[in-house]
Amino acid sequence: MPGQKEQPRWEAMKKRQYDQYCPVAGALDIVGERWAILVVRELLLGPKRFVDLEAGLPGVGTNTLATRLDELERAGVVERRRLPAPSAATVYELTVWGRGLEPIVYAIARWGAPRLGAARPRHPLRATWLGVALQAFFRRDAVRGLTTVVELVLPTGMLTLSFHRGNLRVTEGPAEEPALRITTTEQDFVQLLSAGTPRRSPGKGKLRLEGDATLLDRLVEAFPLGVDPAAPAISPTAGLAPRARGSQARRS
Repeated sequence: MPGQKEQPRWEAMKKRQYDQYCPVAGALDIVGERWAILVVRELLLGPKRFVDLEAGLPGVGTNTLATRLDELERAGVVERRRLPAPSAATVYELTVWGRGLEPIVYAIARWGAPRLGAARPRHPLRATWLGVALQAFFRRDAVRGLTTVVELVLPTGMLTLSFHRGNLRVTEGPAEEPALRITTTEQDFVQLLSAGTPRRSPGKGKLRLEGDATLLDRLVEAFPLGVDPAAPAISPTAGLAPRARGSQARRS
């Protein structure tokens, strides 16, 4: 109605809210529900159908996913789009405003990486998750001036890494005439990057390379993941014991 004050996006969502005049609380009213931020993660590399989102979120219920998508759509984070024929499928994608979450998700990935520890078979690494991690840890100074395309062929999908003068774009799907095609597993590729150099990586022999193999060194430099799938997780209380002992001594 004319003259009516526009309702904030988070007030349009009919669910539990923090009801605080705080931007952090307001943001969590939108993406703080379980699975919400992971839906955003799945859409960072491009639009997806409902079935693709469901496959990339193991453990989510169909009704729960539908609810989260509806909430994010009403909040203005996600929108639906009908693909043209012959596909004619409905896909979900991030809005321009929803894209603002991209650097936030990458920051969360960098913050949480040290606690990952050994990869668990019950939650195997997927191509999309790897693609998001590559974007999060990308070091543009290492490939400044490099313009090339690398294709990763993985068990759960294909990734195209497009480098252009220090910039990176990761998309899902095959590449057109890549300079290097790498066929491997998600875990072995992470192990390669975590080794610091291809020559030290025990997983190098598990890669099938087609094209310019010298680009492997550039990839290791560009993606300092710092996550070894074979390493134990960092304890949540790591580094806190000395302070705790000191506090206990002072109390006594």
